[in-house]
Amino acid sequence: MKNINITINNKKIKVPEGTTILEAARANGIEIPTLCAYEGMGPHAACRLCMVEVAGEDKEKLACAVKAAAGMEITTDSDALFEKRKEILTEMFRQHTVDCHHCARIGGSRIEDLDPWFCENCFYCDCVRDGFCELQALARQFGISQLPFEPRTADFPVDDSTGVLVRDGNKCIKCRRCMDACKNSQAVGILGMVKTDKGQTVGVTGGKPLADSGCIRCGRCVDVCPTGGVILMEHKDQLPYYAHERNVKTAALVDESVLEEVTALFGAAPGSVSLGQLAAALKKIGVDEVYDAEEERRITAAETAKALAKRRKKAPAIIAADPAAKQWLKEHLSGKEGDFVFMESAQVRFAAETKGQFDKVFRISGRNSLAAEVQDTGCADYFYNARELFRILKRTGANPTRLKAVSLDRLGEETAATEYEPVLGPVDWVPGGSPEVVELKVKGRAARAVICRNPSQVKEALKVKDAAFIRVNA
Repeated sequence: MKNINITINNKKIKVPEGTTILEAARANGIEIPTLCAYEGMGPHAACRLCMVEVAGEDKEKLACAVKAAAGMEITTDSDALFEKRKEILTEMFRQHTVDCHHCARIGGSRIEDLDPWFCENCFYCDCVRDGFCELQALARQFGISQLPFEPRTADFPVDDSTGVLVRDGNKCIKCRRCMDACKNSQAVGILGMVKTDKGQTVGVTGGKPLADSGCIRCGRCVDVCPTGGVILMEHKDQLPYYAHERNVKTAALVDESVLEEVTALFGAAPGSVSLGQLAAALKKIGVDEVYDAEEERRITAAETAKALAKRRKKAPAIIAADPAAKQWLKEHLSGKEGDFVFMESAQVRFAAETKGQFDKVFRISGRNSLAAEVQDTGCADYFYNARELFRILKRTGANPTRLKAVSLDRLGEETAATEYEPVLGPVDWVPGGSPEVVELKVKGRAARAVICRNPSQVKEALKVKDAAFIRVNA
């Protein structure tokens, strides 16, 4: 693919032909505000915040949808664009309940003050995204403290029917990210724009509650939602309560998937916070024992490797560890159930090995789908993702960046990785894209594996010639 020359904010750059203006800007460290464009997912041109000026054009162009052309001269940050974006953002608050503007409205603070550190000390707002909200962050950037209208009241019903995910149409800004993730990455497609007597919002098509919709509770809608339109049900008070409770023995099972986000939320340098420091913070709160989920994963991987070694079928083994991936496969590939090889999760294994030893067990992970497994199986008492863990650490003053790392507790001896590790190890989720083909050796023989980082890649993976293994993540 050939490169073309364009200019953004008087900076001459070279980008591959077919690149959108937004992609070109991001690749060169130039910020263009947006709420609907999510990396790896197609543009919706829904929020209109990414508008830019193109020399020779009368109207602004949407950077997420327009491809850069050779010789194009683009401006992303003029005074006129600032005012138009500010007007669009202000109108978004007309359709969005604004608990986060309470402090600004009564004159007690400025919108610039509303960040995670400030908001965790406020007991008025009920939105779990306070301080983490992309809409709120843009309001800070554009100085929107005072709204020229009365804030909207919460009149959409809240759907918490799954007991894990909570959809709140009152916080939805119709960016359609969750719709895209659900349909194009997760290959579920239960979400769409729905009309109600309260107006239009994103919801389950057909008006069903989430629990009856075919939702696999993967939680990817939570990952991509920029506001509080969809969240995980929170239990932030329970961990410090039981950790402090006398005669209650507690344990936490933690994996490294929370480290990157927790580190960023504490404002520390990437990679500077270790699992040992996180364990130190949890023990400072009062958690009695902290275990590394990787130890349990290796045990389940070793057992799954034995099952793979016994297979004699020519059809590829379809492997899943994530509970949402297992559910997706059962529902969408029911004719291939004989080829499914499901790994036991680390948390289920931990529950079996420690049965009766702890009064309360806390599962901490960056994988939201594990919350559903906790609810369904009782393998832990409460689930926490990185954002909720940060809120707990902030409230209790247990800052891992200031603590010396401690050793995590162990249940047994280290289990070595197997030759099947490429298909049994952790798999990161990415939206869209194509599956990855990996060549490995099993018992000295070459074998081909296909790694699907989301369910939408499975269809293509099934067409890969001579594949012995297909690993599916959701």
